[in-house]
Amino acid sequence: MLRRPLATLALLSALQSGGCNLPQGPQDPENTAPPVNALDDPAHPGIEACVTGDVEAELQIARDFEDSCHEMVICGGLSAAFTITLVEVLVNAASGNSTSPSGFVYTGQGRYLAGTQMQLTLRLAKDTSFGKAGDVIDFDLFNLANYFTHATIEASASVSTSGKAKTSLSIEFEGTGNAFELLGLEAGADGKIQTDLQTIAKNLGASILIESKIWMNDERESSTISYELDSPATLLAQFLESGPMDMQLVKVTGSASTGQSIVMKNWAMQYKASSSSGTLDGSIDFEVRGGAFDYVAKFTYPHRKEPDVALGCAQ
Repeated sequence: MLRRPLATLALLSALQSGGCNLPQGPQDPENTAPPVNALDDPAHPGIEACVTGDVEAELQIARDFEDSCHEMVICGGLSAAFTITLVEVLVNAASGNSTSPSGFVYTGQGRYLAGTQMQLTLRLAKDTSFGKAGDVIDFDLFNLANYFTHATIEASASVSTSGKAKTSLSIEFEGTGNAFELLGLEAGADGKIQTDLQTIAKNLGASILIESKIWMNDERESSTISYELDSPATLLAQFLESGPMDMQLVKVTGSASTGQSIVMKNWAMQYKASSSSGTLDGSIDFEVRGGAFDYVAKFTYPHRKEPDVALGCAQ
C-alpha cells in the first residue's frame, strides 16, 4: 500500500506552509453528514437478489478501491501546499526559511515530482519575453536566483485598524531573471522595490498555469488497484481562490485473488479546498465482475472526503 509516504508529505507540507495573508479560498464547510455506505452495512443493501458465496470476500475489492480513492484528497492537499509555497517564495527567502515546496523535487522542464506518485507542471498563462502562453516554465520558480541576482529582501507584517493583516516586502537587488517578469512588478532605477504579498499572489496567479498527474499503484492483501489521473492546466489564481482540481481518469485497473476485476463505467471527480483542508466532489460508478457474483457500486462524494456507497446487482 503506497498511501503512507504521500500522506506524510502532505502533513509536512501543511505544517510548513502557514500562509501569510494569502487568499484563503472557499470557506464553505466540509459536509459533516456521516456517510451512508452499503459496504459497511452488514446487510449490504442492493445486492440481495444476486448475492452468493463468501459475501465479504467478494466485496473486499470494492472496499480496497474506496480506500485507494482517498489518495485524491492527499494529492489535492499537496497541490494546495505547493501553490502557497510558490506565492510565498519571497517571504520565505526574507525569513531565512527554505523556499522549496515540501515533498517536491524540481526535475527540469517545469516539472516537480513528489516521489513516484505525483507530478506538477508549471506553464505560462500568458505571453512573456521568454515564452508564449502554454509554454513550460523551464526553470525552478522556487529558486530565488531565477528572480533576482544579489537580492536582499525584508518582510514585515502589519494589521490595519479594521483588523486586516498585510505582509509588506522591501527588495534590493542588482539584476533580475526571467521569473521576475511573472511578479508583474516594475524594477526601480535604484534597484529597489516595495510591494506586498497580496500583490505577488495576484500577479503570479495571473501568470502561471498548474497541471498535475497522479499515478496510484495500491497493492493490498487480496487485490491490486492502479489508476492514473490528469488534472488539466488551471490558472494559479483560480486554484488559490476556489481550489478546484479536476481529476480526470486516464486509466484504471483493479484485480483480486478471487478472480474479480473492476470495470469502470463513470468517473467525474474534483478535489476542492474547504474551510477544513479539502474535500472530494463527484461520483464513481463501476462494476465488479468475475467472482461468485457480479455487482455494481457507486461512490458519491458530496463535498466530503468519504463517499456514500450504493451497491446493486450487475445486469
